[in-house]
Parts: sequence; C-alpha cells; structure tokens
Amino acid sequence: MIKVATDSVEDGLMPAEKIARIQVAGGSIEEVAVSADDITPDNKLVASEIGKRGDAVLIELPRESASGRWRIWVNANAVVL
Repeated sequence: MIKVATDSVEDGLMPAEKIARIQVAGGSIEEVAVSADDITPDNKLVASEIGKRGDAVLIELPRESASGRWRIWVNANAVVL
C-alpha cells in the first residue's frame, strides 16, 4: 500500500465517509468518496500502486471515483511509500 497526496479532504455524506480530491498526472482533479479509514491524519489517501511510467504512477483507488474511474495516473512526487 502507498499513500497519495490529496488536494483537499472534506466530510462525506455519512460520518464514516470522506471526499478526497486528487490531482491526476494530466493536471485535472479526480474526486472519490472513501471510508474515513482510507485517509491518514495528514490527509493522504491510502491506495494500491499498479505500475509506473516515467514520472507517473498508476494507482488503484479504494472506491470508484465520481467520474467512474478505479485507476488513475498521478505524479510520482505525490506518492509516499
């Protein structure tokens, strides 16, 4: 498991849910509703690393994003092992 930097984290619809916004490698923002347990105290998202290509890392999100994606490319400097 890895930790991915988020642009912001807000409370979700339920007390045990958080909404994380993550910047993808292309610069756009991906929004995903996750369990509060998937967010670290320093607002990083716990995810799985799938692969690497150049300066980008392919991660699998713990839940489907608002746009329907389960996997996204993020900049390598946004990932903490």
